[in-house]
Amino acid sequence: MKIKIGNIEFSTFNDGICNIFTNDEQEERLPNKYSKLGFSNRVLGFKRYFEASARQIDINRVIRIPQVPGIDNYDFVEIDSVIYGVKMVQEIYDTNPPCIDLTLDKARV
Repeated sequence: MKIKIGNIEFSTFNDGICNIFTNDEQEERLPNKYSKLGFSNRVLGFKRYFEASARQIDINRVIRIPQVPGIDNYDFVEIDSVIYGVKMVQEIYDTNPPCIDLTLDKARV
């Protein structure tokens, strides 16, 4: 359940657990940047869908995670043994705690 007080939305990350990692220059997986990080599923909105379509990007999932440093478009997210590539990172500051929305597509690994 989401609680709103004034302009602040309280977020929970109870939809699942993910691992965030990156690859080196030889496409070998490096140790996880973040392990067992909770996330919540987000709805893919029209604006995000059409912006991605215009750039010929397939979007498979959007998740929200707690705000942690060092995540960028070169990272990968593993959820239930499925690997997704990060296509867009959006920092959200009007939530408690501050969050990051990650737009994901299935990685071709």
